[in-house]
Amino acid sequence: MKDLKGLKLNEIEIKESDLDEFAKDFVTKLSIPSVIGFNGSLGAGKTSIIKKIIYHLGIEDNVTSPTFNIVKNYLKEDLSIYHVDLYRLSSFQEFIDLDLPLFEENTLFFVEWSNQLPNTNLSNWTIIDIDIIDDSTRKIRF
Repeated sequence: MKDLKGLKLNEIEIKESDLDEFAKDFVTKLSIPSVIGFNGSLGAGKTSIIKKIIYHLGIEDNVTSPTFNIVKNYLKEDLSIYHVDLYRLSSFQEFIDLDLPLFEENTLFFVEWSNQLPNTNLSNWTIIDIDIIDDSTRKIRF
């Protein structure tokens, strides 16, 4: 797997059985603070990937999609980890109204459906696009 920090466009295909290894490697390359947006159709695996990443950050809670809560927060020592789901938001203003501490010290954000936001506001985000290849294989671009 190629270095994630260079933010070069990388494309990999992974099987569900490789998800744990992908998440472990991804965590080792995260900068703090960071905001990572995830895009993909329903069932593409956004939540599954984020759950694995959060687990490998040391969170042992049951991580579920924040579709109805919109934002879930997990703490690991002085690190605040946010899992955000924008699926139900209908405007950029609703996102602003969440008043999230984006890029504040010791924060990590994992944002599902980041394509709901205008691209002009995402220039300093890492974006991960997920495509379904078949029932157990995904193409991930970042």
